[in-house]
Amino acid sequence: MSELSGQCLCGAVTFTVAGDINRVSACYCGQCRAQNGGGAFHGAEFQGELTLTQSEALKWYASSKKARRGFCTECGSSLFWQSNANPAYFDVSLGAFPNEEFELDAHIFVDNKANYQSPPKNAPHFIESTSPLSQETL
Repeated sequence: MSELSGQCLCGAVTFTVAGDINRVSACYCGQCRAQNGGGAFHGAEFQGELTLTQSEALKWYASSKKARRGFCTECGSSLFWQSNANPAYFDVSLGAFPNEEFELDAHIFVDNKANYQSPPKNAPHFIESTSPLSQETL
């Protein structure tokens, strides 16, 4: 069980997460690439609780029928991916935890990567999510 605090770049959105980290991954799906300006979304996948401690600048975008994405309206930081079916299942951007060290477990949706991307070989590559939770909620 982990308990971490994080924030966006400008500090207008702050939060804590409590729960188990299921996986730390880089996602190359089309939505993540578009949301992150062409790069992968590097996130920690949690099963637990997301508590917003300062959220006036947080905006949720319904990116699909299965999930929503959260970002800061002040600085534009991409922060969250959250399942609609199971809100206790969510990903948080690794950049939101400036004082934490993470090691990637997987590169996911690499079959959707752009031709300019070359995912490093520092973790296994998968053509889909591979998370047991994502199979239920995606």
